[in-house]
Amino acid sequence: MTQEEILAELKRLAPWFHRIDLGGGLYTKTESVMGEPIDHPLGPWQTIQKLLPADLSGNTVLDVGCNAGFYAFEAKRRGAKRVLGVDGQRQHVRQGLFVRKVLGLDVEFRRLNVYELNPRMVGQFDITLALGLLYHLKHPILALENLYQVTRELLIIETAIMPPERTPESFLHPLGEQQMQLHALAFVENPAGAKEQVFNWFLPGVESLKALLRTTGFSEVEVVEAKNERAIVICRKPKPATHNAEGLKHLVAQLKLEQGPGECAALSKLTFHIRVENIGMARWPATGEDVTGKGAVYLGSHLLKDTEEEDDWDYGRARLQGDLDPGQTTVIEIKLRAPETPGKYIVEFDMVAEHVTWFEDHGSGTLRHELTVN
Repeated sequence: MTQEEILAELKRLAPWFHRIDLGGGLYTKTESVMGEPIDHPLGPWQTIQKLLPADLSGNTVLDVGCNAGFYAFEAKRRGAKRVLGVDGQRQHVRQGLFVRKVLGLDVEFRRLNVYELNPRMVGQFDITLALGLLYHLKHPILALENLYQVTRELLIIETAIMPPERTPESFLHPLGEQQMQLHALAFVENPAGAKEQVFNWFLPGVESLKALLRTTGFSEVEVVEAKNERAIVICRKPKPATHNAEGLKHLVAQLKLEQGPGECAALSKLTFHIRVENIGMARWPATGEDVTGKGAVYLGSHLLKDTEEEDDWDYGRARLQGDLDPGQTTVIEIKLRAPETPGKYIVEFDMVAEHVTWFEDHGSGTLRHELTVN
């Protein structure tokens, strides 16, 4: 592009929040938009760049709430194998695509809301950046859970925080029979008519922010910097372990009936085909530990009366044909026997890790199918 063409696009796509060097003495941004420094985000980048390897070769990087893509382009300059920037606002995606064209750097951009983010849609990334994002979110815990799912190893957060001098100290308080730790989190009341995408919703205190991230599942949470009512936090994921408390919450399934009777004769043979998708973060092994088979994942079923009373809790099971990784889908055939007593029943399907847990016990959904026995 000629300099005149670049300048024309810069004007058309204004205002710019990220100042990105386009070369030839041209920058995306020449004035402040909301009182931030003209060279923003150079300030936070001075700290964040020290948290990233100087050579990102072989690594994948996801920039959530990427704006015009300053951090995404910096990751690509460090040699990242794949860089994806996602943002919920069309204007920011347009800006990122324009900068990509000028710089010739292979960075992907997608218009995507953080609440839609999941591994099936974008995959998993070695490093996830959520910079200047958290305080703009109406549903911060949902967003953090989504960030956790798409992060393979490392999450870096930069966020506004509660003014430290006005943040109450954390304290123990009885809730029921237990002493619970309470942390400060401020809700921001926004003016009527303001643009929701740029609202400030919640400002966590530093301890509250750390607790939120630990609760989401990150095993290591370190506040690298906290100053000027901003904080930078680096979070690492634990290695998956299926049998401990951390691993169990990653056993999540989505079940759909492909084929199966809604009506049958008493004691007749029943065959169901269930489409099963692993939407969690743990691999489902088809075979378990030696002798006991502990940990092997099956499709299981419960038989309930239409009053929700249990008729046969372990109604029947069917094996996986092979290990099922996160994001993979398979169809499982399960054969059952209709109950002897006529009436209305519910067959409830759930996945089960042998000698470990039913998936539902840790938050996964089940599939319920009405069955009339004549």
